Amino acid sequence: MKKIIFSDNTELEISNISETGNGLKIEIDSSDANSIIQKFYNNPSATDVMRFYVGIDLMKGYSGYTEMKNLQYVPHVTTSIDYETTDDTTESGFSETYADKITVTMQKPAVPVSGGGSDEIAEIREDIQKINDALEGM
Repeated sequence: MKKIIFSDNTELEISNISETGNGLKIEIDSSDANSIIQKFYNNPSATDVMRFYVGIDLMKGYSGYTEMKNLQYVPHVTTSIDYETTDDTTESGFSETYADKITVTMQKPAVPVSGGGSDEIAEIREDIQKINDALEGM
């Protein structure tokens, strides 16, 4: 089981997570878009630090992704195919499992161009370094 534990100690089961530049994409198998929006939208106390686990193993930490940039909902996505069991009602001809997919894209807040924000950036970098150092020490 893959999950995120948020800085407010709540957790959410996810199917995938990836970091790209200033963005963090989180894929969730859920049909409840409203609860996902409530979790991520305008909720920096929860999303400021997110730790990604596979089972009980901490894989990586993400810090500073406090703004929800995008949410995409795709219903009825094929998540697996059982090639041992035939099923004439599916496109593949085999038994299929489906889920509704929600992809949330989080981003770090824009830093003002003026002198402000450099301390905040330094703190975020320190937090990320601490998380990655802790992971390497495991």
